[in-house]
Amino acid sequence: MPEILRPTNPVPNYDNAGARSQPITPRDTNIQNVVDPTRVTRADQRTEQQQPGDAAKAMRFESNFLTFLQRLRNAPDSAVAFLQLMGRGLQVSSGISEGLAVEMAQFLEYMQMDEAGLLEMLKNQLQSSSRFGGALFSALRTAYNRSNSEMLRTEILQFLRQYSDYSSTEHLEGRMVRTLYDMTQSLPSHWSSRLLDTAAQMENGVAAGDRQGNLQLLRDQVFPLISNYVSTTHDHGRARTLLSMLTLDMVRYENGGEQEMVTAFRHLNSYGIFPEDLNKLSDEDILRLLKGTEFSKASSSDRFADHLAQLTGRALGGEANMQMQEALRNIMASILVNESVYMPLRHLLLPFQWEDKAVFSEMWVDPDEDKGSGQAPSPRILIKMDIEGLGAFDLLIDNGGGRTSMNVSCPESVAAHSGEVSRSLGDILERNGLRAGDIRVGPMRKAVNISDAFPKLFERVMTGVDVKV
Repeated sequence: MPEILRPTNPVPNYDNAGARSQPITPRDTNIQNVVDPTRVTRADQRTEQQQPGDAAKAMRFESNFLTFLQRLRNAPDSAVAFLQLMGRGLQVSSGISEGLAVEMAQFLEYMQMDEAGLLEMLKNQLQSSSRFGGALFSALRTAYNRSNSEMLRTEILQFLRQYSDYSSTEHLEGRMVRTLYDMTQSLPSHWSSRLLDTAAQMENGVAAGDRQGNLQLLRDQVFPLISNYVSTTHDHGRARTLLSMLTLDMVRYENGGEQEMVTAFRHLNSYGIFPEDLNKLSDEDILRLLKGTEFSKASSSDRFADHLAQLTGRALGGEANMQMQEALRNIMASILVNESVYMPLRHLLLPFQWEDKAVFSEMWVDPDEDKGSGQAPSPRILIKMDIEGLGAFDLLIDNGGGRTSMNVSCPESVAAHSGEVSRSLGDILERNGLRAGDIRVGPMRKAVNISDAFPKLFERVMTGVDVKV
């Protein structure tokens, strides 16, 4: 009878008994699948164990933060993309729909700014990028830093999550409706027709402000329908992916309910965090207080973000030629990288038309840059600027010892007048109530990257915990 656990044609010199009698040596380099009990290994034979001298070697695999750094290095050049968008190269009608041409004209008209318009745009971005600004959240921040109670700290963070989800209600509702309509395009007609009616009901519920009705619609109709579709057809593709995205948005939407947030706010007030007894306020007054925060006001008036989002949506929806689509896709990719949770810096975009020149500027701000040597933290700012027809500028601004220092890298044509430029920058600082420190102006040899400008941020790579699987 043949031995079914062995090959029909045995390998020469193969013998089970002999194989069992051979000793196994954990450090034998000829054996690849033996577990060394002194080392913690992975399926790909990589190990976390540090040997002498390992500290001097490069890290063998990437953490989430290192992956982010790689994406940051590979991010598209948003300056080039914005200058393409704002310059004359894309202001042609070929391949662009009539409606998008009007949208583009409005966007470019908005970019025509004087000093007052540029200041307003900068202030709106600063306010809208700081969700937890104002006296209310300053009191919460102070209480969190001074309290030794883990329970109080946890409740403050929970309230802030609820407020964040509440302030994102409009965004979440719009995205959930879009996800439902995307689902209808991913399903066969038999299923999509049923979901199309549900999507229309959801859209009406959003317009009516019926949060509980919308949640019930998702739970009772959308999730059972898509779950039934996946289990029946075994389709684990786009429909299931969209359902996962919808689930995350629905959880945030439910967490940001008005009544739950008011209840959490009243509970925090019982700790005496706020200078006045806010429990005397009605629920409507508390909601008005929260709606009146700087973030809520600024986010509703951030016209630049609205214009850019509308323009991008229409262009990537097929109303633009490939050149314009590529420019907008690169812009959005760069923005998403710089606004990710791994970037603990304030990031601002300032594209505008100054006289007849297209200008694009990006600004990164670290408000608590630690100078070391016992000095108090002070702001550090990196500004990158591209001016149409002139070139790229890098400005690193540092404030220490009561003086503002600047290191300016600029095109050769500007560096030839470095003395005049340095004096002009000093005068600008003095006119704005700042004491000028060391101001250096020189030709750009190499662009300043974020790791050079903010080296303290990247120490976490060596000291943090690797959580990437």
